[in-house]
Amino acid sequence: MNTEQRYEKLVNYLTDYIYTVVINDGVVVSTYHGPGCIAITGYTAEEYQNDPDLWYRMIHPKDRESVVKQAQLALAGNECKAIEHRIIHRDGTTRWIRNKIVVTKNEHGKPISYDGLINDITDLKRAESAAINRNRQLRQAEKMASLGILIAGIAHEINNPNNFITLNAQLFTKMWKEITPILDEHYNLNNDFCLAGIPYSEFKSKIAQSLEGIVKGSERISNITKRLTEYSKLDSDSLTEMVDVNNVVEMAVAITGALIKKSTSNFIVDYAALLPKIKGNAQQLEQVIVNLITNACQSLATNTSEIKITTSYDIDRNRVRIIVEDHGVGISEGDMKYIIDPFFTTKRNSGGTGLGLSVSYNIIKNHNGTMIFKSEVNKGTIVKITIPVLREVETQKHTTI
Repeated sequence: MNTEQRYEKLVNYLTDYIYTVVINDGVVVSTYHGPGCIAITGYTAEEYQNDPDLWYRMIHPKDRESVVKQAQLALAGNECKAIEHRIIHRDGTTRWIRNKIVVTKNEHGKPISYDGLINDITDLKRAESAAINRNRQLRQAEKMASLGILIAGIAHEINNPNNFITLNAQLFTKMWKEITPILDEHYNLNNDFCLAGIPYSEFKSKIAQSLEGIVKGSERISNITKRLTEYSKLDSDSLTEMVDVNNVVEMAVAITGALIKKSTSNFIVDYAALLPKIKGNAQQLEQVIVNLITNACQSLATNTSEIKITTSYDIDRNRVRIIVEDHGVGISEGDMKYIIDPFFTTKRNSGGTGLGLSVSYNIIKNHNGTMIFKSEVNKGTIVKITIPVLREVETQKHTTI
């Protein structure tokens, strides 16, 4: 085997295919694409020969500028760094290739040709992308863990002054009730008088309303911090709790209350009466509903668009149902088949990781339930969750004497 044959064999082993461009005074005279080009591009060497512009049209529009610059450097006889760029395969798919150019010069130092050494790196790019997404997932998980700790700490810090407010509001309410008869007697004997510049006849009703509002507001803060603390607790994998689905939805609505208020003035929750309990994990189910509410809020084009949550019991199938419906922008038919795939997201630019629906879907699956999506662009999305209810006979322990 001569040197040229050995060289050709070695290069073919190290590359997927080679193309050669013959140059005369800086002008392309002819090109040749090796037989391996059909596996990488879908086009034969003859097709490249018959269509001199095919190589350019094949390059992804966003990468053409960098490829042309590389070719211009090679035509001028300059050394070129290898570049990675996309091509459009004959079948319409996008491939990634590594394009390394080696320039050949004559005895006078003028370029007479250059060889392009092509490697298909599509799988490598996919692996890199998957690794990036996994790292993003880990960072997101770390952030969520840190957020849980932060939420618990903030809730504790809020509770301290809130307890002070609650105790004092209750004290002032008791004092007001005891002092009111004295002020009423003074009012009846001496007619109206002013307190803090306000006539007592007006002040009496306002102070009672104000004190009641402070007490209720303080109770609401206490309930919210309690729910946040519970939500931030370390999740258990156990699916053995007897869960009230209405309470799950109520908790999720409380947690996302600020986002709901910011997103829509048309939020409706329809709770079914006498809903049977299911066996599962309340915290995991809250996570699902929080995710669905968040997605629904983010999909709305106007703050008058509706979001509706409904709970119900299908007695025939013995299943509890939760339906989350929004009148938002909807999901395209092309995206629908990917929405539960890990890392798929239509909100990558705004920080989406593509993990919410994937995790939620698996949570429902682990509860032996189903999660069905129905969506139409510019009309909205409906997510229907069904979870089986244990029949009474299944939940009782039988003892034989």
